[in-house]
Amino acid sequence: MNVDPAEKDPAKIRAALIELYETELDLEPTDLTLIDIASPMLARAAQLDAVVKREGQMIEGGNRKDMMVLHPGIAQAQLNRTQAAGHLAKIRGEGEGPKRGHNARDAIAARWGNRV
Repeated sequence: MNVDPAEKDPAKIRAALIELYETELDLEPTDLTLIDIASPMLARAAQLDAVVKREGQMIEGGNRKDMMVLHPGIAQAQLNRTQAAGHLAKIRGEGEGPKRGHNARDAIAARWGNRV
């Protein structure tokens, strides 16, 4: 299962992320907490994408009549995705201490080699 970038349900995103990470890692409670934090962020980003799609990338705003500005939902969606990626990058898998297990990047490299 892949994580659909248009998915708006945090529970479905959480399930997809867990399935994705568990292909290479044994997730610990702290890893699941990071997924729990990132899932609503990704869902909110998808919701904002839908709003931008409905309202358009440029909307009326600014300090002059008929001035068009970039939809603020675009920047907020990007910020949500960036913050979610930061949390997901901390997932390290099983083990003890700072060197516990191997992190997600190592897991991906182990699976896909130099193709990433």
